[in-house]
Amino acid sequence: MRGSWRPPAISSAQGGVFTREQAAEDGFSSFQVRRLVREGRWVPVVGDVYRSSSTTLNPMALARASFLAAACEAAVSHTTSGALRYLRVPDDPDLHLTVPLDSRVRLKGIRTHRVPLPDGDVEMIDGVVTTTLPRTVVDLMLWLPEGQGRALVIDALQRRRIDVPTIEAQLRSVGRRHGIGRARSVLADVIGTPHSEMESRVHRVLRDAGITGWLANAPIEDADGLVGYVDLLFPGQRVVVELDGRAYHSDRDRFQLDRTRQNRLVALGYVVLRFTWDDVVHRPDGVVAQVRDALARAAA
Repeated sequence: MRGSWRPPAISSAQGGVFTREQAAEDGFSSFQVRRLVREGRWVPVVGDVYRSSSTTLNPMALARASFLAAACEAAVSHTTSGALRYLRVPDDPDLHLTVPLDSRVRLKGIRTHRVPLPDGDVEMIDGVVTTTLPRTVVDLMLWLPEGQGRALVIDALQRRRIDVPTIEAQLRSVGRRHGIGRARSVLADVIGTPHSEMESRVHRVLRDAGITGWLANAPIEDADGLVGYVDLLFPGQRVVVELDGRAYHSDRDRFQLDRTRQNRLVALGYVVLRFTWDDVVHRPDGVVAQVRDALARAAA
């Protein structure tokens, strides 16, 4: 009879989690497993998945625990996948899996979602099947309360984890699902929401000056497709305002991409104004004057 209480060797490769079956393969009897759990040396995580009492689980280990517990064609999803990807997800006592429509998985601590899941919406991370980043973001937009969904999307956009066109494409692909109206509302709201402190300042400066009628983070397309999402667009006057943040000139790739995009905008007939952080903070009157002048010229 095995006398050690140390978890099976495979647990070290699984972030500290292991199944009852893996313990048996490592020589532990059912009696030993029950005794170790009773003594508090092994702690149930979910279903027949355990951890050592000295082990603290990270998001990857929790995702693996839910995947191992299901033992079926399932994908880690929603807040469990979101935590794994360091998205801004709320604390959640449950682990989440998206399972086939005919799945019978029912485990305490696991919340299952029975919705279609195309092969293109899943990927393997360190041996665990999980929903892709775009599918995870959209699942959370569909499932979370509106305020939490909005905060998650804004945070992901600010950190450049995802972009608006990718979210839009993923929303189209999921079709008619519960929460789709709320998700589309969140996205429409986010597109019109400032994504940085600098954008917020410009919005305030223009509003205080009585200048309105712009769209924030608005898409513009030409014959080659999407030019990009401009910081502010006055659609009637075809005036674009682009903002160069404090770290702008340290990013050469971004500098080149923005110059290429500006040329495409000019070719479409847009007037493009560019302002720096110093312009907005130290010369706001100059910003207002140049925007007013561009709008007046466009209206003439």
